[in-house]
Amino acid sequence: MSVATNLCAQYGVRVRFADLGDWGESELRSEYDPEVPEIRLNNRLALELVPFAIAHELYHHREAIGEIVTLRDRSAREAAADAYAARLLEIEA
Repeated sequence: MSVATNLCAQYGVRVRFADLGDWGESELRSEYDPEVPEIRLNNRLALELVPFAIAHELYHHREAIGEIVTLRDRSAREAAADAYAARLLEIEA
């Protein structure tokens, strides 16, 4: 189990695979739903990308619960989530 998956369990965030639809040329790898809370991974996602996608969406969960300040700019939020995921997964390496 990855460090990201362990953190999801600690936060009470469910992780599951789902059909996230066709996004044309863009690939939707994952999404976070704060209502559940739940991380949904695209059924089409390559298995080696799963830990990064989970860690990325975990950043958004931490935003939703107020642990991390939500940046106003969407692209800045996504870049911050990617950076968080990279740092978190370095722990496993």
